[in-house]
Amino acid sequence: MPSLSWSTTPHWRNYHHTQDRLQVETAALVPGPGPSDAISALRKTAELLGAVLAHAAQKRAPVNVLGSAWSFSDITKGPGGLAQTTLAQHVWRVDPADLGAAAVNRDRMVLVHAGTTIHELNAFLEPSLSLATSGAHDGQTVGGMLGTGVHGSALSYGGFQNHVRGVHIVTGPGESWWIERGPVPWLAAASARTLANHVVLEADLFDATLVHLGGLGIVNAVLLEAVPGFVVDLVRVKHPLTPAAIGQLQAGDYAGFAREVWPPSRDTPYYIEVILDPFHPYAGYRGDAHNAMVTLFYKREPNRAVARLATLPDVPHEPTHEPLNLLGRALAAQPEQDLLLPLPQAVAWLVAQEFKTEPAPGVAPRQLTWGGANGPHVRQKILGWEIELYNAAYAIERAHLTTTLKTMLDAFHTHGGGHQVFTLRFVTKAAGLMAFTRFDDTVVINMDGLRTLNSADAARCVALALERDGIPFSQHWGKQGVITSTRVMRDFGMPTDSRSRAGRWRAARYRLLSPEMRGVLCSDALTAWGLA
Repeated sequence: MPSLSWSTTPHWRNYHHTQDRLQVETAALVPGPGPSDAISALRKTAELLGAVLAHAAQKRAPVNVLGSAWSFSDITKGPGGLAQTTLAQHVWRVDPADLGAAAVNRDRMVLVHAGTTIHELNAFLEPSLSLATSGAHDGQTVGGMLGTGVHGSALSYGGFQNHVRGVHIVTGPGESWWIERGPVPWLAAASARTLANHVVLEADLFDATLVHLGGLGIVNAVLLEAVPGFVVDLVRVKHPLTPAAIGQLQAGDYAGFAREVWPPSRDTPYYIEVILDPFHPYAGYRGDAHNAMVTLFYKREPNRAVARLATLPDVPHEPTHEPLNLLGRALAAQPEQDLLLPLPQAVAWLVAQEFKTEPAPGVAPRQLTWGGANGPHVRQKILGWEIELYNAAYAIERAHLTTTLKTMLDAFHTHGGGHQVFTLRFVTKAAGLMAFTRFDDTVVINMDGLRTLNSADAARCVALALERDGIPFSQHWGKQGVITSTRVMRDFGMPTDSRSRAGRWRAARYRLLSPEMRGVLCSDALTAWGLA
């Protein structure tokens, strides 16, 4: 049976080394032979997670729950212990007898341990099924992605949390909840009651759990609805991006934009990602073309041989196209004599060195599964030292894209600019009360680059300029922007207002957790954001 392994970690760092802690008590879920059916297995891991919360309550110390610890922000930072979930990874096809009336596509339903990585989930689903979207990195866990509201750039889809139909969350020793939106159940009532001692079908409670911020309990499992398996044609182009092309993105004319940057395009892409050089032109966004690197995915019916090839364990997945990975690889490939910290203007040039255009003229695009096209982030080193990366992300309304870019670029240059590129991704109707992609049509503008004082200062100036110009925006909960309680209240309302997003989320926290457990499940970030 699964068990808990307790240890003291002498020196803990998160994935991106933005947090350091010494002598941290750690509880890790360790897999072992156990029940083969999902409900029994998840009951056991819920019992173990409840024991972690009981131990923390006895010590009167908080506990922070970890997936892959990818987040840059303080969302997993605090003075207490750590609970590590990534050793327990499992995905189950759901027995039709365990499904309720809402599960029309019964062959697409899977129950997933929250510690399961997206890599493992893709490997389980493909090629017959697929995720509709995910982040640009496949090492994050399912529970961690719900923690901060991870998005992709699928043009007609929300964040990863939009796949979720039910959440099993542990809120104390012997206490767990099965939560769905309702009113019709996705998981059969008898199965839900076997799994959890509280079964609730309520929209507000469900929407709160979809972006839980680590403050509602420990997510044990989720019920996901996948989509039919598909592949994507992969196109990558370098193209000067004109104001007219940015206007097409703002208007949602994605087919026209695709033809502008890749003339062979004949239909609307499924996915668009745009990397901009913020130093081209230097004098802000005043009508000149930007140097840009554009990735397009076109959704296709699967060629079964190709789809299967992309998921074989001995075939490497496509290296992720995210700028942070491109920058790390470019720096690691530089000759040792050129390893001085580059000027801010050099970062886009370095990213462009690793951005490989394809296909060649007259050649059909490569086809990959979703998992094959969104491969792992790989840490890169220079002379044995890991490259430290910076990432801030701002969600804005797509209707304001042109004016927002001008404001951001002008602010970026205020003190000389950061070691960063700008990356545009697109999200539609993301689920979750606290989704930072809160607009119906959202553009996420990332500032991706090296962790320097220049980068942090540029991101700070950008946020202040957006506020000065009255442009609505929100910041990614898991990244390095400066999130304050004032900004949370501006974006999500007063936590004391039962009608606001923040108020409804906090009401869920108070309903799910006893006062004792609210003290246990509390990070430095939740306190600073005014949500604890």
